[in-house]
Amino acid sequence: MDSQRDVLVIGGGIFGAAIAWALGRRGLGQRVLILERGQPAGGATSRAAALVTMARDDPALMALAKETFQAMAVLEGEYGEDVGRHTVGALHVGSASHAEALQARARHCASFGIDSHWLDKSQALARAPWLAPQSFELAAFYPDECFVEPYLLSSAYLRTATLLGAQVRLSSDVQSIGVMHGRVTGVHLTDGTHLPASVVINAAGAWANLLSTDLGLPLPMAPVRSQYWITEPAIQFPRDGAIVLIPEIRAYARPEMGALLFGVREKQPVAVNPRHLPKDLTGFVFDPDDADGWQNLGEGAQSLADYFPAVNTLGLAHYITGPSNYTPDGQLIIGASRAIAGLFVATGCNGSGITFSGGVGRLVAELVSGAPTFVAPEVFDPQRYGDIDPYAVDFLASCAAARAMKSSG
Repeated sequence: MDSQRDVLVIGGGIFGAAIAWALGRRGLGQRVLILERGQPAGGATSRAAALVTMARDDPALMALAKETFQAMAVLEGEYGEDVGRHTVGALHVGSASHAEALQARARHCASFGIDSHWLDKSQALARAPWLAPQSFELAAFYPDECFVEPYLLSSAYLRTATLLGAQVRLSSDVQSIGVMHGRVTGVHLTDGTHLPASVVINAAGAWANLLSTDLGLPLPMAPVRSQYWITEPAIQFPRDGAIVLIPEIRAYARPEMGALLFGVREKQPVAVNPRHLPKDLTGFVFDPDDADGWQNLGEGAQSLADYFPAVNTLGLAHYITGPSNYTPDGQLIIGASRAIAGLFVATGCNGSGITFSGGVGRLVAELVSGAPTFVAPEVFDPQRYGDIDPYAVDFLASCAAARAMKSSG
């Protein structure tokens, strides 16, 4: 290995790829080596619904999301990359009882420069003909919101990172992170190889705690089942239809090749001990009693049918599931270890890793390089919960509960 490659990024998913790209943009690409045990974006990234939305309540998360839009513009404009972006806008719909919340979010977003305007029913239904007219009274439209093809965006980050000098090493399964005298020394691979480094960035996603907990850095997160369904194609699903967010029932939908992709926040999400999560997610079942999510879909079907009556009659063509890392407070995990110099962490996506990828990449690159950060990192502190047991049943349940309470935005 090139002895100058002393910045190791563990994980070639969306966060690892975005971090490598951001480091490359800051002139550090020749020092970066991404370690991926399988295929880049082959884990949770490729299973994401991949909404990219800025309209949020938390200013720090809004800043991360806005940075992703800027990153996509650079990837497309400067490098000619196709990230699979579909700028269809997002409708936030609700009943009269939810009007105040929708109006407050629109005002809040406007104060941060995020454009929106109100649509009447006919205008809203033109963008989402599958909505039941009687199901909503208000519709706020955010025209700049989009969804992407997650594999394409992750590949674009990774491909341009290599143009900027980074390298990718496949079949590199990290067994442990080396530490001596309070600082990282590199990583040990399962094949016995030791790779020296002065900086190690743990972007291993759902498996990140397996590398950090034994170092005295338990991360406050757990892999929780994320799932969505895709209907069979139908005429009421225009390919350029809007993303639809329904905060009242914590549901979302977006177009998918003439069909509709949709998800409903289940009442009792399933968390899994990361020690029990296989390296290859193919065929992995979170809950043997509800392997295909039908029970969860059934629980939310009535409320969903009020907005989307065709859910009761249309066939479902696909069911997609994968692990999203949820934290009890809904904040990401980004930052440096206080006890181990050179060790950084980037994980805890809370179901929005694609949306936050560009911001996470920039923030980690700034922390690694010692530059001023564009957003205050303290809220994302990996050690904010102290000395927890991330494998404890009660803690796993608290992370699952965070998903249950997450709004559709």
